[in-house]
Amino acid sequence: MDKELVITVIVAVIGSNALWGFIQFLMERKDKKDDCSKKIMDMIEKLDKKIDKIDKEAQEREAITARVRILKFMDELLEGRKHTKDSYDQVMTDITNYNKYCSANPDFKNNQTEATIEYINKDYQKRLEKHDFL
Repeated sequence: MDKELVITVIVAVIGSNALWGFIQFLMERKDKKDDCSKKIMDMIEKLDKKIDKIDKEAQEREAITARVRILKFMDELLEGRKHTKDSYDQVMTDITNYNKYCSANPDFKNNQTEATIEYINKDYQKRLEKHDFL
């Protein structure tokens, strides 16, 4: 056999083994990368769900806080306390935000403020007409 042919065959065999080994290495690395990517995506999905839950809870807390302010304002009106226009404007903003939340969340308990809101709105209109804010 020709020496050059033997050397070529040996180099080809060694080269193909090395190439095959390198291809296997890349495939294993890609599989590990895919596993890592999947784990990262799963973690992101879990975090996204937690963030959505926290956001929903925060919005509900804001609605409850607005409801408390609305009810407190009504109590003060019933006690005969006068308020500034700014105080009325603030409670009107609370009413708007509260109503938006209730509309977007029909399962939220909203039977505590309907009459209160109506009373505050009427009182506000009377004060606007008479210009008799505090």
